[in-house]
Amino acid sequence: MKNKAFIIAIVIVGLFAGGFVVLKNMTPAPDSKSATATAPAQAPPAAAQNNFRVVPADTSQLVKPHSITKGPANARVTLVEYLDPECESCARMNPYVKKIVKEFEKDLRVVVRYMPYHGNSKLVANILEGARAEGKYWETLDILFETQSQWANHHQPRPDLIPEILKPLGLNMKKIMADAQAGKFDQLIMEDAEDGKNLGVNGTPTFFVNGSKLEELGYEPLRLEIQKYLR
Repeated sequence: MKNKAFIIAIVIVGLFAGGFVVLKNMTPAPDSKSATATAPAQAPPAAAQNNFRVVPADTSQLVKPHSITKGPANARVTLVEYLDPECESCARMNPYVKKIVKEFEKDLRVVVRYMPYHGNSKLVANILEGARAEGKYWETLDILFETQSQWANHHQPRPDLIPEILKPLGLNMKKIMADAQAGKFDQLIMEDAEDGKNLGVNGTPTFFVNGSKLEELGYEPLRLEIQKYLR
């Protein structure tokens, strides 16, 4: 009897355990609707993805509709110069730029943008724009660079001398100076400066030849870079 009872007990335990395993294995998986509704795993924050990259300068910022230009619109080479009229290096480079313009006049378009760094730079850029309105921009730029030591001495600047300096050009200096002192062209000048910062301009003069920034100043480096696009 005892053996019989023991056997019965073993059978009952076995049936119970088997039923538990079957019930466990019968737990339904999520249906397709539930799976679709499950939110996907979130991507790690951008900083954790190690995907940092350097964004190249947007060359569309090099020339704007307001930019002063010289040379054929369809020229094979576009030379953009970021300058400051009060910058000594810009004054020293100006004769070289003029020489290069003459040498490549059929294939070169020159564009001037402003980057005012000195105390009177914005005022003088305004004067240049006033002269531009009277059709004498380039002559004014040349004279201001040639006489820079007179009106732009860093220890004792004398921008008040500019009207007399520019007198041979026959400009309406009374109006030009009034407009310059009122900052008539400040927005244009500061737009140039903002574009310059975005393009990596950190000094003047800075030259771009067909969108490529010239790394070395001087007549020969500039000339060779232009020639590269004319072969």
